[in-house]
Amino acid sequence: MIGDIIELNETHLATAGEILEILKRQFPLAQKHKIAVGIAGESGSGKSVTAFALQKVLQEISIKSLVLQMDDYFTLPPKTNHENRLLSLNNIGPHEVDLKKLSGNIKDFKKALPIIKKPLVHYRENSIWTEALEVEECEVIIVEGTYILELEDFDYKIFIDRNYKDTYKNRMQRNRDEQSDFVEKVLDIEHRIIRNFKNNADLILDKNYQPVIPQ
Repeated sequence: MIGDIIELNETHLATAGEILEILKRQFPLAQKHKIAVGIAGESGSGKSVTAFALQKVLQEISIKSLVLQMDDYFTLPPKTNHENRLLSLNNIGPHEVDLKKLSGNIKDFKKALPIIKKPLVHYRENSIWTEALEVEECEVIIVEGTYILELEDFDYKIFIDRNYKDTYKNRMQRNRDEQSDFVEKVLDIEHRIIRNFKNNADLILDKNYQPVIPQ
């Protein structure tokens, strides 16, 4: 998404390094296999920074990767989508997102297509563009978003176990979040949907942002 701010710190990179070591034990990295990793969690939980930190540590061992953000796949641009939510709270949920398109992009990547075409949201302009990405040299696709674990396309699924109350400070620091009773209602609805994804995760980042493998 154009207009989003991603700032990595040493904590994000350290956790990404631990995730990388886990992935290296389970997958044939650097052997031209196409691997899809999904990172899910609530707003402000750290999905974006985890995805881009993982991309960075992969790059350090010469593995090229691609990050897809679910926010680019909303069917309506951001401000219009917010107005649609104001009309009815029933407009909140996975149906706001073109998950079929996202799934198709993941499948095309795993088919080793040289180029994938995806939507690209421009937040400030409240518009959705299209971009073509060259992915032939990429070995890992990292997808982050609230509802992405609705999909069955991932080889490895990560869930960040911090809810919207835990992440209040993080959300207020982001450039596109605002404080209002309505936004908190939206986040509560999302919470009740997203919390179920934890049960399907291969790896959980706990409230202290530490990796835990479910038993």
